Amino acid sequence: MKLSRLILVVAAVFSLASCLEIKNTIIVNKDGTATVEETTLLGAQLAAMMAQGGGAGGPGEQLKGLVMDKAKAEERAKQLGEGVTVKSIEEVKSPDGKSGNKVTFAVADIRKLKFQPNSPDQKEKKAEEDMVFALEGGTLTVTNNSADKKGDKGDKPKKSAEELAQMKAQVAMMKPMFAGMRVTIDVKAAGGIASTDAAHANGDTVTFLDLQFDKLLDNVEAFGELMESGDGGMTMADAAKKFEKVEGIKLEGKKVVKIELK
Repeated sequence: MKLSRLILVVAAVFSLASCLEIKNTIIVNKDGTATVEETTLLGAQLAAMMAQGGGAGGPGEQLKGLVMDKAKAEERAKQLGEGVTVKSIEEVKSPDGKSGNKVTFAVADIRKLKFQPNSPDQKEKKAEEDMVFALEGGTLTVTNNSADKKGDKGDKPKKSAEELAQMKAQVAMMKPMFAGMRVTIDVKAAGGIASTDAAHANGDTVTFLDLQFDKLLDNVEAFGELMESGDGGMTMADAAKKFEKVEGIKLEGKKVVKIELK
């Protein structure tokens, strides 16, 4: 889950516009079994786009890569690793009016799970960017092998005052379209967490990614830097440190996170 790949996923989602929420939750049991829940919720405008299709490469087709039917869920299960199967696909609705589905995958052995966020183009994924897991006794180890790797396009120069002004104007126009947009990746301990060295832990859940665009778009400069960081020399660790005090962004910068399961 290299930062450059993450930003590409976010950018692909972002380009679709309107209200969209993607939740990824990996729930780990102490016996080594697990479930992966991938929930995609669309606002009414996006749901209409998906229903209309719009031809190859159009917004509707891109969305169909995120809102999985049975065939895509089976394909996704194979990508997640050996022993991963589709447990259920259910329609869901949120209190704020979004609708979509939740696909739940059963994981026979958490040590064989290879996780990256679902994206419209699965072929772009690279194995060395997987989130992988180890479990020994009650200690769950989550490793992001690419957390300390930079993008391949080099550092970008800082924006000029004119470019920053243009970006602020563009963001101001875009903000109403992205109300309620959010992307998350959480690891949850089914029996609770005794302790962890993760940067963002709350109760039984460790957050590896949480991008809340309503809050993030209030900070134009940070938003621009985040979207450009995937093209430059910023690692996940760099980004976690740089944006640690920016409201609307939570990133886990450690390459290896330890979670003691109850």
